[in-house]
Amino acid sequence: MDDALAVLRAAVARSHEGLQTGADVRLALRALRFVGIPAEAISYFWRSCQAENEIGRSQSMNAALNRVGLHRHGKVAPRDLPERK
Repeated sequence: MDDALAVLRAAVARSHEGLQTGADVRLALRALRFVGIPAEAISYFWRSCQAENEIGRSQSMNAALNRVGLHRHGKVAPRDLPERK
């Protein structure tokens, strides 16, 4: 988990360079899903990586990484999402 978070931190740090949709980010997000980080937090980070606006992308990625950290430390419970039909 620590390695996956380090990859995401690096992606946030270079978010000003453009979209952060590389294989390293995808693999890190997949690894986090397998250790129990909720899909909605991972999805939020992934959508943030694809934002066109540089400032918005950086801010959203940082917020999404903070959300993942809160889930990691048990500070937030996963949302109760309605079942999809």
